[in-house]
Amino acid sequence: MALAGCNVVANMEAVTTTKKSPIQRSDQFQAVASNGKVLAAVGSDGVIATSSDDAKNWNRQVMPGTSSLIGLTTCPDGSFVALDFYRKVWLSDGTASKWQAKELATKANPLAITCDAKGQYWVVGSRTTLLSSSDKGASWKSQDFGKDAILMSIQFVDADNAIITGEFGMLLTSNDGGKSWKMGKPIPNDFFPHATLFTDMKNGWVSGLAGVILRTTDGGNSWVKLPSKVPAPMYALVRHKGEMLAMGINGLVLKLTNGEWVPIEGRPAPFLRSALSLGDKGLLIAGGAGALQFLPTAATAAAPATSKP
Repeated sequence: MALAGCNVVANMEAVTTTKKSPIQRSDQFQAVASNGKVLAAVGSDGVIATSSDDAKNWNRQVMPGTSSLIGLTTCPDGSFVALDFYRKVWLSDGTASKWQAKELATKANPLAITCDAKGQYWVVGSRTTLLSSSDKGASWKSQDFGKDAILMSIQFVDADNAIITGEFGMLLTSNDGGKSWKMGKPIPNDFFPHATLFTDMKNGWVSGLAGVILRTTDGGNSWVKLPSKVPAPMYALVRHKGEMLAMGINGLVLKLTNGEWVPIEGRPAPFLRSALSLGDKGLLIAGGAGALQFLPTAATAAAPATSKP
């Protein structure tokens, strides 16, 4: 009986310590961003983790009320904008210490957010809805492209040029800073993009179901499937130190090597959802089960991993 009592006390102390930790195993991180001074990560249940010392230490905040943070971006002034699935955005200055909610004027479910070179917010989501705000979320303009599809990503590659991808292979482009959009040739086979990354308006990658990753070199007019040694879903694409990397299920990190996706790293996480290149410092990766850590640059150049997911 005495031994049983001691075990209970020890376990409760461990639980208490875990609850005080800024990063917890229950955290499901969905996006990361940096303004050059502060790193931030957002996740389910309204969790926001921030670091001002290159991820050596993290501070934890939880947004009040019902909240599920699924996107994060920074603006040219260094401010942060987090996207809440419950039709809100959360705004903070460059310190990411205090956050204010602004409602989204839509019935659609928001799924991705970005901030352009002018500091305008852009949000895409279900019902092919595109929202934009030029007054820091005080008011929103809405555009519906008239399709029964989900828009999954929006990216400005420069001040004028932007790309949206969505369900059923939807591809939209703008060359006037988002004032107008042109429907492009659909990505083949009703492609559903988990992640999209364009380095310019001609060169881009999309990852989809069953580990399929396609590449275009002509702005989406044609796509080539890149072979993979691990045909598993990839939820994030990032360019780091001149290399293309993909992250996804079972904590896998793949590297594009000689035209083929090769596993180079595995992390103890059910999934990796977002990544941010910090140059020579390394790669910040985020995902499920509290995955929020640096992957040293040296690791991304390592020999292919031998373990399977």
